[in-house]
Amino acid sequence: MTLKSNTWYPIKFLAIIVCFFSCSNDLPARSNDLLPVQEMPGESFTISSEFMKEDRKIQVALPKGYNEWTEYNVQYMLDPVWNMELRKSLLDFMQKNAMCPKTILVGIVSPDRNSDMTPTKWDGIATSGNADNFIDFITKEVKPFIEKKYKTTGHNTFAGHSFGGLCVMYSFLKSPDSFDAYLIGDPSLWYDDELLVKMAKEKLPKIDSGKTLFIAGRKGNAFKAMGIDAMEEALKENAHESLDWKVVAYEDESHNSIIYKLNYDGIKFISDDYRNSLIKLRPNQGEVVPNVPLEISVSREDKDNIRYTTDGTEPNFSSPLFNEKITISEPATVKIKVPTTRSNALPAVSGLFVKGEKYKGIKNSNKFKEGLSYKYYEAELKQLPDFKTLDVKEVGVVTEQGFGLGTFPRREKFACVYEGFIEAKTEGYHHFINSSDDGFKFYLHDKLIISNDWRHTAYDIKSTVVYLKKGLHPIKFEYFQYKGNLVINLFAKFPEKEGVSRIDFSRFYHKTNDI
Repeated sequence: MTLKSNTWYPIKFLAIIVCFFSCSNDLPARSNDLLPVQEMPGESFTISSEFMKEDRKIQVALPKGYNEWTEYNVQYMLDPVWNMELRKSLLDFMQKNAMCPKTILVGIVSPDRNSDMTPTKWDGIATSGNADNFIDFITKEVKPFIEKKYKTTGHNTFAGHSFGGLCVMYSFLKSPDSFDAYLIGDPSLWYDDELLVKMAKEKLPKIDSGKTLFIAGRKGNAFKAMGIDAMEEALKENAHESLDWKVVAYEDESHNSIIYKLNYDGIKFISDDYRNSLIKLRPNQGEVVPNVPLEISVSREDKDNIRYTTDGTEPNFSSPLFNEKITISEPATVKIKVPTTRSNALPAVSGLFVKGEKYKGIKNSNKFKEGLSYKYYEAELKQLPDFKTLDVKEVGVVTEQGFGLGTFPRREKFACVYEGFIEAKTEGYHHFINSSDDGFKFYLHDKLIISNDWRHTAYDIKSTVVYLKKGLHPIKFEYFQYKGNLVINLFAKFPEKEGVSRIDFSRFYHKTNDI
């Protein structure tokens, strides 16, 4: 379809004037090559494109702490020479604060954005109307390149602003299954007599695959001039119930300044499911003694909309609401989730509570002294080893917090085994919580009750619950350090105390003949 200048309505003409004079993004002469590529974060790659009939550049910025064994979400963004640095800094900030998952950011460089990002031919822009080929380039050439080179989760976002927003909206309506989420800032929806608004009325009822759509604009005349008000109405009237969408209008922003709020609010919106997946059961697994009630809580103060099941099924909108806590008195698989209609949604948080027993303790006596005996080993490890295959380099007793990690000959590439007893001062359920850097395992009465193995930071928290009678109970801790911080954190909630606290070493004992 070709846009003729004599078909413009006055409001559309106003939109074009606003775009041309408040931001040069939509000027036909504008080219991303006029801005230095080296300002973009990350690494540049060149792809020989069959769809674009030329070599095209992309820019890839990896998240902080990237490694080759973790899978990452991917965001594909347009106009990286203008706002990739901003988006990357926001992603780093939000990832650090657990607001969004760690994400690979891919910038798609356009030598002629007026050609690449417009869906139809317009007499006012000589090169316009090449969006179909451009979208095919991204979905059929760039995406396979990224997925082959990096480990990805399969969750992909497409983001654009202005003409870039027009292109992203066109991609959503044309082939919605190409991406899971769409972030659109102040899009030029006025283009071609609001072609995409008309397209939306036809396509939206058929888009039932649980996608996420975020559109941001400016309050006032610009909201209407850009065609965003008409698109919002089309969404209200035609969007399938499985589409999770949101349109916002910001006050006091320009066509350019809106990019900051779009990036922050948009990333936050599409990451709702990720933040919900961080909710933790307390404890997140363990043993329940039949007919002895066990209370389970969650780690988040805001419990609105959290649903749960105890039979292992996935919670949905009709499952019971999780209030302050739930109580179980028999084995159960507890699952919690904030239900969503989104595709590629993360699974519910799950906790397995198996049938337990009341463990008998040993009476304390002068055969026991405070502290834990340890054996120290040296090896380059990716996970906890079979310690029988390693030579003991040092033995001793630790009696203070820190487990003696800072006193060993090495600060990396070593492992330890601690053995002894923990004192239960009161009979009842005992909750144990661990975080470590790197791997850690906790055995009680020769049973593995916490497995926090592999290389990771101390942000990976595991917890469990067991029922202990009064007395001393045999324990064993296994730990390995690859590199980085030396951390073993061990907390507990004891039946005689309120709340969670770090386990004091006065509760640990070893036999005098253990070393």
